[in-house]
Amino acid sequence: MIEKVLTAIERFSLINKGDTVTVALSGGADSVALLHALWCLKDDLSITLKAAHLNHGIRGNEADRDEAFAKSICNKFGIPIVCERVDVPAAAKEKGQSLELCARELRYDFLTRNSDGLIATAHTASDNVETCLLNLTRGSGTKGLCGIPPKRENFIRPLIFCSRYDIEKYCIDNSLSYVTDSTNLTDDYTRNKIRHKVVEPLREINPSLEDAVVRATNILREDNEALDFIASETLFKAVSDDGLLCEFINSLPSALAKRVIIKYTATVLTDIELDYFHINKLYEVCQNGGKISLPDDNYGFVKNGVLILENNEEPENKVFYAELVKLQKINNLLSINLIDYDKIIGSVVIRTRKEGDFIRLKNRGCTKTLNKLFTENKVDPKIRDSIPVIADDEGVIWVYGMGVSQRCAPNSNSKNVYEVRTGVIE
Repeated sequence: MIEKVLTAIERFSLINKGDTVTVALSGGADSVALLHALWCLKDDLSITLKAAHLNHGIRGNEADRDEAFAKSICNKFGIPIVCERVDVPAAAKEKGQSLELCARELRYDFLTRNSDGLIATAHTASDNVETCLLNLTRGSGTKGLCGIPPKRENFIRPLIFCSRYDIEKYCIDNSLSYVTDSTNLTDDYTRNKIRHKVVEPLREINPSLEDAVVRATNILREDNEALDFIASETLFKAVSDDGLLCEFINSLPSALAKRVIIKYTATVLTDIELDYFHINKLYEVCQNGGKISLPDDNYGFVKNGVLILENNEEPENKVFYAELVKLQKINNLLSINLIDYDKIIGSVVIRTRKEGDFIRLKNRGCTKTLNKLFTENKVDPKIRDSIPVIADDEGVIWVYGMGVSQRCAPNSNSKNVYEVRTGVIE
């Protein structure tokens, strides 16, 4: 099993030397095996190892037993551990959520608050099989069929290549005791039904089921990343100042077109994530025109060949302003609001954007239109025409919130430096 853990760490760049890794320790076989494996490897990997345990308050004395066990095994190996207790049933009732969903949200919140580096969860290849099947029953697309990601932000899954059999054998070989969650033995939860009634018959067909699904999800993940990259590159060709160009969207293969729409909606509707139904409807609107209602009082419609996303709420009444102030002394050359006045060509003006405006920001290494820059930084389309920019006779040299151009950025030899002071009038 150790070899599979090392393979996963290397293949997906899960851990670097000097990292602090906090293991999500439930006390079950998977998390105990993960804790022990990383404890054995901590010197070779040059990592600091910690653990965290959340008592969900669901199983009474059994949950208390698990907490005590987690503390004892960490004490045995000299691993620092933090424990907390929450009342998941009460929280689920208050939020109107299932126990599974509420427990997951509270658990991830707990782990995020109590880690100062990486968080290692004990998801295995067997869990990956169950996740793929669960997503398949929900009609998921490529992303869902990729299964459990080996790494997501600071969450890592070093056991992603290890089957449940590998885990149990490792615990036996290393004389590791663990606790068993009684809820895993029943079919009261969806995942357990898949585990007991679907996975086992499939394993009879292919005893190497986990290995087969690992191969399939790796292929799908690579394909998904490639399509995602193409969609990101294509988005900048498909977007105008107002929205998505329907003629361009309709010229793309449907799979790519829908991914571009997903990318665009994510930059405009930053507080929601649209499901397949709404993405498909937006694609149909691009083809046939019309209007569609979206969650949280948003809607999409086509006007003059452009797909526009808007909200029914009144836009915030904000006025942005910028002014130039000459500095007597330069205190911070790293500031994004400093301009070398001697590098300005011709006259200087503070204005809002114009069609075709572009800038090469300091230390960015590439030139981009303001439209692309605003899209990348998820600037609300409703306020883009009120964002101040500073330009000289050669073009834009500074953008509110983005910084100064490479051409007019000051250095240690600059003599006349101006600071752009900004603000918002509500």
